[in-house]
Amino acid sequence: MESKTQELLENLKQITKPKKPQPRYDVVSNQYGEDEKGRPIYIDRLYGSLTGKMQLVNKNMSIYKGKIHKRSIMIKGKEGKFRSHAYETADGRWFDRAGMPTNSPKNIVKEEPAETTIEVQKTELTADEKMQIEKDFLSRLK
Repeated sequence: MESKTQELLENLKQITKPKKPQPRYDVVSNQYGEDEKGRPIYIDRLYGSLTGKMQLVNKNMSIYKGKIHKRSIMIKGKEGKFRSHAYETADGRWFDRAGMPTNSPKNIVKEEPAETTIEVQKTELTADEKMQIEKDFLSRLK
């Protein structure tokens, strides 16, 4: 019994050990120029994968853990307006389609849930249809 207690205590000690720090990524594409001393200036940058998953790498190279929402916006083009999209984080930061930080767009499309109505019409079976269903049923019993 003592060995079991000792084993449990050892397992509890492992729980309180500090977790490994989050890996730090040195992402070159987060670099956005240099300061007057020649040191790189880093910015927040949004990246997408082939599967559609979005990931935000902060300027300190940590990974953002909050939600990222895709928002529809209207853009003015040469031939009129068209629909595009931008990304908003849960903490209020905005990013354009290229993943670069941007100001909050003023032309956000309000998505309203589409109302759907379903009409159900009750129809009576004809005598011939009832007979056919009954025959099919009886043939499966044999």
